Amino acid sequence: MAKLILSAKQDRESCDHGAIRNWIAVGLLSLLPTAVFALEFNVTLDAEFDTGTLNGVNHDAPNNDQLQLNTTGSTFPVLWVANAGEDTVSRIDTDADCEVARYETWFSSGIHGAWNGPAPSRTAVDGEGNVFVANRHFDNRPVSVLKILSEGGIDRNGNGVIDTSADANGDCQITPDEMIPLVDGNANGILEDAELADERVAWVEQIPNTTGQLGRSLCIAGDGNLWAGTYNGHAYYELNPDNGSVLTGPIATPGLNPYGCVVDGDGILYSAGLSNVMGVLDTNTNTFLGALNAGSFFYGITAGNGKIYGGSSSNLSYLQFDPNVGVGEPDGNPATGTFSTPASVSLYSLGVGIDGNGQITVGQGSSLTKFDRDTGAVVWTTTSGSYGDVRGIVTDSNNNTWAISRDRNAVYKFDGATGNLLTTVPVGNEPYTYSDATGFAFRNTTDPFGVFTVIIDGAAGAVWDSVSWNTEPEGSIPTGASIVVEARVADSLAGLGGATYAPATNGMTGLALAGQFIQIRSTLRPNSAGESPVLSNLLAITVEEGEPMACDADNNGQIDRNDIALISAARGQSALPGDPRDLDGNGIITVNDARGCALQCTNARCAP
Repeated sequence: MAKLILSAKQDRESCDHGAIRNWIAVGLLSLLPTAVFALEFNVTLDAEFDTGTLNGVNHDAPNNDQLQLNTTGSTFPVLWVANAGEDTVSRIDTDADCEVARYETWFSSGIHGAWNGPAPSRTAVDGEGNVFVANRHFDNRPVSVLKILSEGGIDRNGNGVIDTSADANGDCQITPDEMIPLVDGNANGILEDAELADERVAWVEQIPNTTGQLGRSLCIAGDGNLWAGTYNGHAYYELNPDNGSVLTGPIATPGLNPYGCVVDGDGILYSAGLSNVMGVLDTNTNTFLGALNAGSFFYGITAGNGKIYGGSSSNLSYLQFDPNVGVGEPDGNPATGTFSTPASVSLYSLGVGIDGNGQITVGQGSSLTKFDRDTGAVVWTTTSGSYGDVRGIVTDSNNNTWAISRDRNAVYKFDGATGNLLTTVPVGNEPYTYSDATGFAFRNTTDPFGVFTVIIDGAAGAVWDSVSWNTEPEGSIPTGASIVVEARVADSLAGLGGATYAPATNGMTGLALAGQFIQIRSTLRPNSAGESPVLSNLLAITVEEGEPMACDADNNGQIDRNDIALISAARGQSALPGDPRDLDGNGIITVNDARGCALQCTNARCAP
C-alpha cells in the first residue's frame, strides 16, 4: 500500500491552520484490487492544539508544537458547592464566574439551617471532574452519598436527551424552575436510584448501618475509590465510585471522629477530627495507623508540598504535618511525622487551601491570608471588605482562590497573586463546603495528571479506523510516566456529551467508531520523579465506504481463509497505517496478525 502524506512538522509550517477537517486530506492508494481513500487529521502544531482544550498541559516555548505537563498545578474549571441549608449542590463555571446548574441531593424540605436535615457538605472531585457529595443527615437517617457527572448523563426516560439542570436564561444564577426536583415516589423517606430525575445524577447510596452517624468526611484515593467517614460512627468506608456500594468497612478509627480527609500520592489518608487529633489510614492495606495529637485544634485539611495542612481554630493560622521529619525519619511510617506552625502571624482560621505554587491560604472568619510555602511569611491579606463566615478555601484552574461564605450565601473569587476581589457569585442557602471542591488536591497530590481534549469533524458518515500518537520524534514517555488516549464519536457536537469514551491502542486499526465527530481525550501522567511525558501529535484516520476492514485482505466484506492465506503470505513485509493485514498496527505483517485475524473470521471454520 503506497501513501501520500504530509505529516512532519517541518512540511506543515506553511499550511493553513483553519478548521481541523481541512488540515490534510490524504489519499491512500491500495496495492489491493480496490483503490480506497481515507481522511487523515494530524494535530501537531500549536495552532492545532489550541483548537482543543488544554487542562494542566501546555505548549510553551521552548517546547512548542508539543504538549507537556504544567509545572504549576491546575484542575478542572468547575467548582462544586454544597448548600447545606437547602440540600442542593451548585455547579460554578470558574472561567465564566457563573452558577450554571444546581442539583437537589434530597427531597426538598425548603430552607433550613446548615446543621439540620440532610445538610450536604463534603464534596470530592474525581479524575473526570465528576463530584461526589455526602449528605451529613442530622435527620437521623443513614449517611447518603451521590455522584453527579461533570458531562453527559444517563438517559433514563429514553427521550434522546439528557434532562438536567441548566441556566436557561443565562443570568448566572439557578432558580427553582431551572432545577429538576426529587420526588419520594414510594413515600418511604429514603432517596433511591429510581427516584433520580436529573439525568446527570448518576446514583445515590445509603451507607448501611450509619443512622445518626453524620457523613462528615469524603475523599478519593489514587485508585479512584471513594472514602467516606462517619463522625459519630468513628469509622471509614471504602465505596465503589461506579455505584456507591461498600467495598470495605467499617474500618474503626478509635480516638478519631472523621471530619474531613485527603489522600496523598502514596495512598495514605489523613483525616481531621474537629479536635487536636489527626487520623492516619493506609488505603492500600485498609489499616488505621493511628490518631495523632496535633498539639492544637484544627478544622479544614488539605495536602501539598509533600505535607498535610490544617486550618487552625486555635489561632495558629495553619498547622503543618511533615511525614518525613522527625526522629529517625523517614522510616516509611506516615504516622510518625512532625507537626509545626510555620506561619509568621497568628490568626484564627477554618478553611485551608494550597495553590498551584504550593502557597497556603487560610480563611480567618471574614477575610483571607496567603502564606509563603517555605518561610511562612504573609504574601497577601484581603483588605477590600468582609466576606462573612468563610468556611472553604478552594483553588481553581487558573490558580485563583475562591472563598465559600456560609452566611453570605455566596462564593467569592480572589486573584491568586494579589488577593484582590475579582467577583462574587451567589449560590444556595448556607453553602458549607471546605473540602476538595474543584479536585485540586486530587489532581496535584493524589493523582497528578493533565488532560488534552480535541474534537475533529470527519464529515457525515465517517467511520474512524485508528488513532495514533507520538508518531513524530518529539514525543516521549519517560519510564513510569504515561499517556492514555480515549475516543468517542457522535453525529452531532451535542451528542458527544452523552457518548462514552473507549480506550484507543496506539496505531491499532479497526477502531470502527462511526460518527461524524470524534472527540479524543489524552491524559498525561508524570513518573514518581515528576518527569512529564511529551505528546508530539495525535493522528486520527477515517475509513470510507469501500476500504477493507481490518483482516479483510481481499476487500470482499468477509474475513475468511483466503484472507488468512494472504496475510500469512505477506509475513515479514512492512505495513503502512490502515493496512488490513497488519491487525496489531505495529508496521510489520507477522504470524500474530494471521492468528489474530483467524479469530475474526466471519463464518465457522473460516469458510469463504
